[in-house]
Amino acid sequence: MIEDRGIDGLKLMEEMVECCKRKRLTLTPHYDPRLEEFVVNDVLSVFKMFEEEQS
Repeated sequence: MIEDRGIDGLKLMEEMVECCKRKRLTLTPHYDPRLEEFVVNDVLSVFKMFEEEQS
C-alpha cells in the first residue's frame, strides 16, 4: 500500500488509525494511557522515518 500511494497512503492510514482510536477509546473500559502513548509514539516515529527516507 505504501509503495503504491506514497504520502497519500500514509495519510489514509493515519486517518484510519485516528478513526479506530476514537472508537476504541469510547468502547474500552480498561483504557491505559501509557499504552496509547507508546503506540502513538511508535507510529509517529515510523511516519517520520518514512518521510526522511523520501527527502
